Amino acid sequence: MTPALEFRSVCWGPKDRPDILTDISFSVPQGQIMAICGANGAGKTSLLRLIYRHQPPRRGAVSVTGRDLWLMSAPEAARIVAAVVQEQPTDFALSVRQIVALGRLPHRKGWGSGLALPGEADCAIIEAAMARLDLTAFADRSFGTLSGGERQRAMVARALAQEPRILVLDEPTNHLDIRHQLDLLRLLRDLGLTVVTTLHDLPLAAEFAERMLILHGGRMLADGPPDQVLHEDLLHTAFQVRGRIDHSGTGPRLSFHL
Repeated sequence: MTPALEFRSVCWGPKDRPDILTDISFSVPQGQIMAICGANGAGKTSLLRLIYRHQPPRRGAVSVTGRDLWLMSAPEAARIVAAVVQEQPTDFALSVRQIVALGRLPHRKGWGSGLALPGEADCAIIEAAMARLDLTAFADRSFGTLSGGERQRAMVARALAQEPRILVLDEPTNHLDIRHQLDLLRLLRDLGLTVVTTLHDLPLAAEFAERMLILHGGRMLADGPPDQVLHEDLLHTAFQVRGRIDHSGTGPRLSFHL
């Protein structure tokens, strides 16, 4: 079966500077949940940006559903890949409903249709996305008046309204309280989409993801199921901490010390 996402010998770095990511190769099957983990500066966000067309690879290729991402038009790519990033503007003079409605733009005829009123089918998708993220009561609130966690949920709802095949999230549990963290991760598991996300919280990543890719210095250090990837030597190499891993339960349980 054609993978949902594939990196083939990908390298990337800023213009006129050395590579930040080097020789990244992996493929993600349809419907798999992958967590990208690593210390600060390991290259996690740079890798995600290659998936949602924020930046092209310097060398190698990124493919989605068997096609080179950069040979697609922007609207076509946006119908396949949706992203929720960490940087959220707070000065939008738009309501939550209008923010979520932006997710329907790639599906409209006339890519430059802006904030034209969505049709009946679009409205149903928008309302359903807000309901799934517990945002119906905030629908007419200005986006800029929301808390950090509420804004995060609104951006996830916008991504769901996009109806993508691949969902990319950069630290999606940031700003969320414990209840909404668990709600969001359960929702992501139940979507049936291919999900690629960065997570700083290793125990959370190990519980949530079917697969973990560990980056260190812009290179792949490990890639596989959490119970196979996580071990004491890896924790020391990737994070410069010592850890203990208990494999006696249904998933690895971790504790750390310097």
